[in-house]
Amino acid sequence: MKTLIVGGGLSGLALAHALEAQGADYLVVEARSRFGGRILTHHDAGGYFDMGPAWFWPGQPRIAAMIARLNLQKFDQFADGVLTFENEHGQVQRGQGLSSMEGSWRLAGGLGALTDALANGLPEGRKRRNAVVTRLEHLEGHCIATLSNTKTIRADRVVLALPPRVSAQIEFLPALPVGAIQTMQGVATWMAGQAKAVAVYDRPFWRDDGLSGDAMSRKGPMVEIHDASPATGGPYALFGFIGVPPNGRADEHILRQHLLAQLVRL
Repeated sequence: MKTLIVGGGLSGLALAHALEAQGADYLVVEARSRFGGRILTHHDAGGYFDMGPAWFWPGQPRIAAMIARLNLQKFDQFADGVLTFENEHGQVQRGQGLSSMEGSWRLAGGLGALTDALANGLPEGRKRRNAVVTRLEHLEGHCIATLSNTKTIRADRVVLALPPRVSAQIEFLPALPVGAIQTMQGVATWMAGQAKAVAVYDRPFWRDDGLSGDAMSRKGPMVEIHDASPATGGPYALFGFIGVPPNGRADEHILRQHLLAQLVRL
């Protein structure tokens, strides 16, 4: 039985890895030119910075077991020092609590090291990039996937390792019930509207001042900031979640000016 996995993010790659271990027949296709999905680690001057998800927690044993199985190394989120708070007027206070993410884990090399390890562990013939599935047809007990380049893939079953909203953009033959499509379109994708900013520094000056790198702000544009430095050595970094809707951050030049101004205030 051949399984077609649509989506080469963490879920799709983990499934492909499990099927590979079973000696099963499968193919994982990814619309982007890279695997990893919403996990994206940017490398700069020897440092690594997660632009998508960055943390996992002791209460998530399956991902911890996967990381151990792939011989990857986790480390504790930096949490020493006090928190900084900025009110709606841009007034800054320190010592208003400790690191809010204490106890979180990060991955040496970034979470991209996890998806890279999974993807690299799959034979080349079992994975395909730049493969956008536009239609799924159920025909005579088989599934026919049509790609944007009009090529087709035949499988016995299909797994959509995609957010439901993205899956709903595929044409299904026969058509799915209207209620099912509406439900898929209505399922919010966790953190989909969020953006992150990363500021990279030669030295962690906030640590020298007894600060954790954590900050909370009611003025913004970043509403929450954390230390994003590698496990050891530099370059060092702070990252923040941008609390501005997508249409309000379209002008990157203006956004950068506000981000820098906030970092200066903090």
